[in-house]
Amino acid sequence: MLAPGETRCYAIRRVNPFLGVLQVIEADQGRAISSNGVVWDLQVHISMSGGWGSLNRESNSSGFCRYGLWSEEEGLVKRPLAPDFDDGELTRIGDALMERVAEDARQIPFALADSLELWLLDPEGRPLALLDSRLPGSARPSPEPRRWQCTLGGEGLPSQRRYPQAAPVESQVKRRAGFNIHKHWVERQSDGSGLIREHDEELSAEAFPALLLTPHWPDAEHTRLVQDYFAWVAPSLLTLQGLSETQRDWLEHQLHIQAQSLEHHWRLYPEILNPEQLNAARVQNRLQQSLE
Repeated sequence: MLAPGETRCYAIRRVNPFLGVLQVIEADQGRAISSNGVVWDLQVHISMSGGWGSLNRESNSSGFCRYGLWSEEEGLVKRPLAPDFDDGELTRIGDALMERVAEDARQIPFALADSLELWLLDPEGRPLALLDSRLPGSARPSPEPRRWQCTLGGEGLPSQRRYPQAAPVESQVKRRAGFNIHKHWVERQSDGSGLIREHDEELSAEAFPALLLTPHWPDAEHTRLVQDYFAWVAPSLLTLQGLSETQRDWLEHQLHIQAQSLEHHWRLYPEILNPEQLNAARVQNRLQQSLE
């Protein structure tokens, strides 16, 4: 529990498919979430007696109510509230949350906190692809994901267009994993190593793919396909923390391939090695948008 006026700031990855990193600001009575570091979804924690509908009249429930969207440039856009809610109390809490976000958002990107990871393993027990990640102590998904995917929807999202070769790369990951799926929850340590508590087994930091999918494949064609995927999602992969300078430099030189999604992610990059590459891709994006 957070004390009044206290906030907790952290980041979590959006994985399977990987879509970048969410920034989270938690306060004692609410939270704010942003996927781009610009627009923040303000959510107020509420408790309700009576539940929903006549069958739940005696029950109590709690959850988050969206208060509105806030950005430094546009200010607050409030969400219409249900008539049962105490508008005055929600406004007081929401406005206080907005003030904290305006202050804490200056510190983005926050440190990643989702160190509990679900890894798909290859038949030799090596980490193949990241299926899910959670905060330590949080509830695990039910059911757990069994397959890795690299894209979402028929066209993808504005923040990440569909990878043209999505089906082939997903198929090769599926074949590499084998018929008998092996996956384990891993507690990542501060040095990058991982502990599988189920087997009391420790894996070195080097065993985990930095880009969340193994780059090591038995033939040149499969390797090329995965490298092309990395290049395509470079704008979102650059939000990852802990990349080597070599990895970050290579990704920055791929930004022109999918410049459309760059504007959604670049403010969350923990480091920029080649500002000229970033600026060139942003200009390319603006030109492409002007022609649409």
